[in-house]
Amino acid sequence: MAAPHFTVPRRDVAPTGSALTDHQPHRRLLPVAAGRKMRVLSVLSSSNQMYSGIGRAVFELTARLQERVDFEIAIDDLYPKNLNLVLEFGRKHEIPVHVGSGFQSSRSLDSFSATLPMLLQRTDWDLIEALCWANSATNGIVLRELKDRALVYTGHYQPLWTVPMSDDVAYHTDDIHHQMVRRADAVLCVSPWERRVVQAQAHGRNNCHYVANGVTTEAYRPGPLVRKPQLLFVGDLAEPRKRFDRILAIMPRLLDRWPELKLVVIGNGSDKALERIPDELRPSCELRGYVTEPELRRAYAESRAVFLLSDFEAFGIPILEGLVCGTPVFLTDLEVTRSVFGPFRGAKFCPGDDAEATLAIVAQTLERGSAAIRETLDERERLRSAFDWDGLALQKWEAIASAWFTRHYLDRPFQGPRKPKAAVVG
Repeated sequence: MAAPHFTVPRRDVAPTGSALTDHQPHRRLLPVAAGRKMRVLSVLSSSNQMYSGIGRAVFELTARLQERVDFEIAIDDLYPKNLNLVLEFGRKHEIPVHVGSGFQSSRSLDSFSATLPMLLQRTDWDLIEALCWANSATNGIVLRELKDRALVYTGHYQPLWTVPMSDDVAYHTDDIHHQMVRRADAVLCVSPWERRVVQAQAHGRNNCHYVANGVTTEAYRPGPLVRKPQLLFVGDLAEPRKRFDRILAIMPRLLDRWPELKLVVIGNGSDKALERIPDELRPSCELRGYVTEPELRRAYAESRAVFLLSDFEAFGIPILEGLVCGTPVFLTDLEVTRSVFGPFRGAKFCPGDDAEATLAIVAQTLERGSAAIRETLDERERLRSAFDWDGLALQKWEAIASAWFTRHYLDRPFQGPRKPKAAVVG
């Protein structure tokens, strides 16, 4: 078969007449290809939280790769909140979104689209992109209908114990995830920990790539050295693993030392969390619920610190967003988050269920005041270099282009040397 002209971008080339400003770095990284674009079907489930890190990565990276890839999206209609975010993104960027009737399987956590098999049977896709380790119903359909096409799998992998499910669902979910890892031509991992763990599941293959989640540093501006007397929690309170209780356990002692402190709570379900807060703490808590992006960025920049004391985080977008605003982040000392944020002094690792040790770390940071803020702000450029969405888009492009090439050329069985052409008798 003839190879499509999927030109690999050069890192040092800018399109003619473009300014290499801080606001357009992706144009430096991704010049327009000379040949046709790659055609990619991105397969989602409406049960995926598109307002969280999963959705953020899909939206940011897809938008930045449009000069090189013609994306179309497949999704079901079972969960309108997530579906509407995808539809809004599709309208904004003129990306076709194929919506099918949503169904739920008793053996899976995710919903799936009834029309997905027909979409996958089309022969014009160069590559299929599948998402999320928990999408066993959706990804099971992908595995059945994929045939010989290239596959990229972004699992955002979490251990099974992090999500409540029955033994049957756990077995099926784990089985489909392992099949996806073994079949995928490229597996994109959002942390070095995930890459190491998932690569071990690939049984001798070398198909895992570390492509972190990112942040738009121009939007998340650094806050002042002197902050409001407030601490911030950002997370989905419907998820038990976020461990909001760990924050409540240390708040009384913090209020004894700093009675003016407020705990601002932002995220899905946070406006309904009042019953989880003891009566004596309620005057010191502000439940804002789901807020706009500008409101969220402002909350990061004006807070003294961010809490994310979860049992597990696949990445931890609030950690990154807090740090780029110069706000120290208190997070549980997990192998996965340390693999991403360990080098940054603004990340304050706390020992899980040891409330006394966590309190000591929090109090020490708050006592340092503006010095702790300055220390975190000093690392902003290093964070930008590591987690800029434009650079991450280049990493993803190189991974998917390599996946396509591997599927169509490197994985082909060797046919032996070509027979010499017959001599032309004149």
